Amino acid sequence: MIAVHDQLSETLVRLWVDGWARTRGHEAVHEGGMHTVGPRDGDAGSETILYRWSEDELRRASASVTDAPHHLLTLISAVDETPPDLESCGDLDLISDQERLMVTDMALQDVENPITPDSCTVARESFDRWTLLSVIQEGRVVARGRMAIVDSCAVLDRIYTASSHRRQGLGTYVTRALLAIAHEQDVETGLLMATGRGVDLYENLGWTPLADVRVLGAAGARNRRRPSHAQIDEELG
Repeated sequence: MIAVHDQLSETLVRLWVDGWARTRGHEAVHEGGMHTVGPRDGDAGSETILYRWSEDELRRASASVTDAPHHLLTLISAVDETPPDLESCGDLDLISDQERLMVTDMALQDVENPITPDSCTVARESFDRWTLLSVIQEGRVVARGRMAIVDSCAVLDRIYTASSHRRQGLGTYVTRALLAIAHEQDVETGLLMATGRGVDLYENLGWTPLADVRVLGAAGARNRRRPSHAQIDEELG
């Protein structure tokens, strides 16, 4: 069992990695503090995630990114820790340092489904150990989110609202609806990766920043996949 008041730990990082990979249909491989996530078919777009890494792990991970322009390196560190020395990453470019890994105590989150927004319908689809929730208006998906259960943890992912429907509370609705679905199982902890602009929203919903996240890639590499771990669904516009 995970105590939500615990500080950032290898267990929580691993739970997030497993849930985040699952909602994308990716495979996660764990070697100590090094986690590698990528498509099951081996195509480009893999990522190495480090927490409490050794110098050897950092060197190996940095070298793998340097040699593979489509590969990314993500460094996770507690919010109260000294930022990592990125010079140890060689020639890699810093792509993003705006994301935060956030946590919530599921005992404090609503069990009941939130009220469906006016003029909208909701579609819930179940896949291989994860759930997709879509908010539909006039036949168009205007908001969406994903959630995977890993052990006693609910990992939320890709919560996104179409640009034409923002500031209408749809992101809040999707978050609460996914947590209500998670409560159908025995869950204790919620985890999600928030973009910089999403941190305030989630704090208002009872989430706490747990870790700072830095994403690095090969210097000058083109056609990188989106650096955000809360990667949006392009079809929402």
